[in-house]
This record gives sequence, C-alpha cells and structure tokens, in this order.
Amino acid sequence: MDDQPSNPSSDEGADRSRQEQAREYESIHNRLFVVRIALTVLLLVLYLFTGLSAQLTEGLENRFGDAWWMVNTLYILVTLFIFSAIMFPISLYGDYHIERRYGLSKQGMNSWFADYLKGLALELTLMTLFLSVIYALLRWYPDIWWIWATAVYVLLSVVLSSVAPVLIMPLFHKFEPLEDSELTQAVRDFAERAGLRVIGVFKWGLEEKTETANAALAGLGRTRRIILGDTMLGDYSRDEILSVLAHEVGHYKNRDMSRLLVVSTVLAALGFYAAHLVLRVLADYFGFAGVQDIGAFPIFIFSLFVFSLIAMPLANTYSRVREYAADAYAVRAVGTAEPLVGALEKLADQNLADRQPPAWIEFLLHSHPSISRRIDRAKRVLGN
Repeated sequence: MDDQPSNPSSDEGADRSRQEQAREYESIHNRLFVVRIALTVLLLVLYLFTGLSAQLTEGLENRFGDAWWMVNTLYILVTLFIFSAIMFPISLYGDYHIERRYGLSKQGMNSWFADYLKGLALELTLMTLFLSVIYALLRWYPDIWWIWATAVYVLLSVVLSSVAPVLIMPLFHKFEPLEDSELTQAVRDFAERAGLRVIGVFKWGLEEKTETANAALAGLGRTRRIILGDTMLGDYSRDEILSVLAHEVGHYKNRDMSRLLVVSTVLAALGFYAAHLVLRVLADYFGFAGVQDIGAFPIFIFSLFVFSLIAMPLANTYSRVREYAADAYAVRAVGTAEPLVGALEKLADQNLADRQPPAWIEFLLHSHPSISRRIDRAKRVLGN
C-alpha cells in the first residue's frame, strides 16, 4: 500500500486537541492547589481552636514527663501523619487518577501506592527530624532560634541535594549507565568542554511508570551525574538531547545552584523570623507555656505556610529568570536555537504542558517560564 500524504490540517487539529488537554490538565491541578491550601488552613485552625493540639501535648507529657524531646518528636510524627491521611484523597485523585486519565502515567494502583508510601515514609522521617531540631532550638535559643533554624535548613538542603541521586531517587526509579556509547561520549565531551566534572552519564528509568520525559544534572561534588530519562532517548535527536543537557550545564556555569541557595536562605530566614514574631504574640494569647510549647505547633506551621504563599511568586520569578539564562547559555553553546526549540516543543507535547498559560498563573505558580515564552526568547538569543 502506498504511503498516504500527510494532512497538515489534521496535524494542526491534533496539536489543538493536545493543547486543549494541556489547558484542562493545568486547570485541574491549579484547582487542586487551591483546595490543598484551603484544607491545610482549615485543618490548622481546627487543630488549634478545638484544643486537639493542646490535648495531644498534654497526653504525651503525662506519658513521658520531662522527656520533652520525646514529646515533641511523637507530637510532630502523629500530627504530620494525621494531616497526610486527611490529604490522601486529594493525592490519590491528583497524582493517580488525573495522571491516568490524561495518559501520563503507566502505573497501576499497587505500584502508585507503593511509591506513595515510600514518599510518605521519607517525608515523615525528614520533616519529623527537621521540626524536632527546630523545636529544640526554640527551647534552647528562644530569642535567636530563627537564625540557627536557617542554618539547619541550609545544611539539610545541601545534604539532600548531594545524596538525592544516590539514596533518594533510586527508591522510585532505576538508574543504570547509558548504553548508547556514542551519545555517552558526546555528552561527556560537551560537559568536559564546559569545565564540568561528572562521575557518569546514567539512564533514568522513567518509561515503566510514566510517558513524560525529563533530564537533569543531579548531585553535588562526587555525586554529580548527568541523568537522561529513557522516555526521551528514542524520540529526540542527539542534538536535541545535547541542547537539553546544555541547559542543565548552563545552570552550573551560571552558578544557579549557589544563587538559588542564597535566595532560599534569605527567604527561609525571613520566614522563620516572621514565625518568631507571630509565636511570641499568639503563643501567650492562646495560653501556651511559651514559644517552645509544641502545643502551639499549628500557629508555627500556619505562620510559615502563609509566608511561603506570599514568597512563592517572588521565588518563582527569580527561578524563571535563571531558566531563561540557562536557555541562553544552551543556545550559545550549541550555536543555534533549533535543537533547543525542537526539544521544548516535544517536551511540551509529551509532558502535556500548557504552552502559554495566563500571565498571572505563570507569575504565581510556575517556577519555569511557559514553553512559548522560552521558545521566543531562545530564538532571539542569536537572532534566529
């Protein structure tokens, strides 16, 4: 049978249909974001005003007496678990059913739930440890705890960035050396020319769980490695893959890790200081023993939560600026915008990204610029 000629109008119709799906997908997740905010605030208010927080604290103190560190740790663990359990239906709907409905997830319920439990266990462990340290600082240094808390936050961020590719990410995906020797050598040569030392190029096993594509420069120092999602190895040209890598190398060359760490450190310090001011006033108002009283935990978390919502657009704005800079580096390093534009077009379609969301949505919620804006900027870098 002779090959039939392609139908441009049919292709355009498919693109329009895909973008309609992308806008629907984006809209659903935006609404879920609002629901999560509202439910979080409601839970914190109820936890405080019904006296449940104070009752849990009293019960633990009756059981463990002066062992305040045990009281704090168990309070935090129980509280986070209860909140996670209440939020579970939203996670199930947004992270499982919606991903399946739009053809982005290949996971069955058992596989998804196993990943959810692993993520929950990891989150509970890290957050319980972190918040327990924060409450120890509140007890030891009630006037300047927020300075020490910022230092702990920075230390934890650096440690997690270092160990993520070797301890955390392998819990959810398989990683193995990239088998394509020519692509591996091309990637290594590109990285070396940029002055970037990596321990290897790895295939990121995404395709058994998702249809989406991704690539990253992960880790720090001796754990730094290049990871390429296997979902992009078949359909992207070598130049397109290298352009995506060049974007990641651009972050390294532009010292974006350090820049973003400084910004997040400043925001963390401001957030902790805001919580410090609120706790000093409201802990006494609600009859708690002081800022170190774990019963006032809902006040502490509410303060940080509100501050994070206020700071999020600012942090996202700076992040988008750095993404544009990394794109510009990629275009200059490759010598043309075409491979990066081609990769971005494919990523938008494969990951079901809204190519041009409303400007206010992008300002408030997106850490990356929209695909259409990135493409326009990339084409202007060299005037092509």
